[in-house]
Amino acid sequence: MKNVLIVDNQISNCNLVSKLLKKNNYHVETTTRGDSALEMTKKTKFDIILAEFHLPDITGAKFFDEVRKTNPDTQMVMMGTEVHLKIAVDMIRRGANNFLSKPLNPDELINVIKDAENIPHTYGQKIVVPDMCYAGGLSSSPLSLVIGESPKAKAMMEQVKRVGPTSFSVVIQGETGTGKESVARLIHMNSRRKNGPFVAVDCGCLLREIAGSQLFGHEKGAFTGAVAKKSGFFEQAKGGTLFLDEISNLPLEIQVGLLRVLQEKVIRKVGGYNEIPVDIRIIAATNENLLNRMETSSFREDLYFRLCEYTLELPPLRECMEDLPRFIDFFLEQTCRELGKPKPTICEEVREFLQQYNWPGNIRELRNTIRRASLYVDRENMIRKDALPPHIKDYGNDPIGILSNPEKQGKVLRKYDLKSTALNAEYQRIVEVLEKVRFNKTKAAEILKIHRKTLYVKLKTLKIPY
Repeated sequence: MKNVLIVDNQISNCNLVSKLLKKNNYHVETTTRGDSALEMTKKTKFDIILAEFHLPDITGAKFFDEVRKTNPDTQMVMMGTEVHLKIAVDMIRRGANNFLSKPLNPDELINVIKDAENIPHTYGQKIVVPDMCYAGGLSSSPLSLVIGESPKAKAMMEQVKRVGPTSFSVVIQGETGTGKESVARLIHMNSRRKNGPFVAVDCGCLLREIAGSQLFGHEKGAFTGAVAKKSGFFEQAKGGTLFLDEISNLPLEIQVGLLRVLQEKVIRKVGGYNEIPVDIRIIAATNENLLNRMETSSFREDLYFRLCEYTLELPPLRECMEDLPRFIDFFLEQTCRELGKPKPTICEEVREFLQQYNWPGNIRELRNTIRRASLYVDRENMIRKDALPPHIKDYGNDPIGILSNPEKQGKVLRKYDLKSTALNAEYQRIVEVLEKVRFNKTKAAEILKIHRKTLYVKLKTLKIPY
């Protein structure tokens, strides 16, 4: 029998929920204060805690963090009345199993508690790292996975260890090149589905006209050119994991179909009438803020909450610079094995250039830089300054000063050489358009006639706050 602790500032709610859970064979204890709940967790091992966010003596976020410190394997379900959407999302990102709105729906509550109950205890267990995986979000060639040792990298791996063994749908957020597919594969390898297929799909490459066929399959004769019955990605991933990369690019009409699949666990081929059961786990990835996409009605709110049972945020490389030497040596050894050459030495000057650069392309950009530099070793088998791309060599000495001087970030560029004049004009135009569209990046990219990803690179490079 599982132990459940209910923490609610209203004794009537405690009694109602307690009665419901006891009928479903749970051992239940209740309290109306956060401080007494924390004392109870020191004396009793609770499997699940159902906690009100607005407690009288402590904030829900602080209560959550305090429980996590002493009871890392206790599953936490938060609840509240008229709680702002961003608060709920933040708590789920912190690691809460769910955030329920009051008044509670009894069936929904039992389902959430059962889901939390089925999560295995992972504290102290070692995470399985596959010998062959994909690094830096690359999908074209298999690479060994490199894991950082910085606090943020370790925190990310702890989250992988926690969510991996579950059946939760996961949304991985991170900038381009941070290794979202690598982490998705790592989650798959630490799940009960590790012996099943891992199917990766780039939603940005799905053709709007036939996206339904690509995902769900089609029957013969369903449309012009459908000369034979075909299985889609969902059927191909049966018993395993379906990774939907750049989920924000999924057309709205396909989002409706995906929502139904997540709800009903069945698909219907294009042109077909029979419903086909599918047993898969969904892991989605995005380099955009899906909450912003929801506000512009380009991403469905109901789909977001279906997908977002667990959110994992990947830190950019510039926030884990203590891992840089480890990554450099890893990619250097990897490239030299591929080329069949002895591992070269990187001179101190080059290491300083690599350390001061801000890596807008993250791990992918670092990997490509090291691979390129490995082709330009000198007679002493050393990589020197000339082996680096111009934009990295010039980064610390840029004439504007905005790229290397945080004090000038967000200020108007004011130099007079041709390069600075062009960058100044670009900076001013991007800021002007962003303000005009209220910082909607998709609309800004359309007005500027550039790809949205190109706009994000420019925002990072020019240090424009967004």
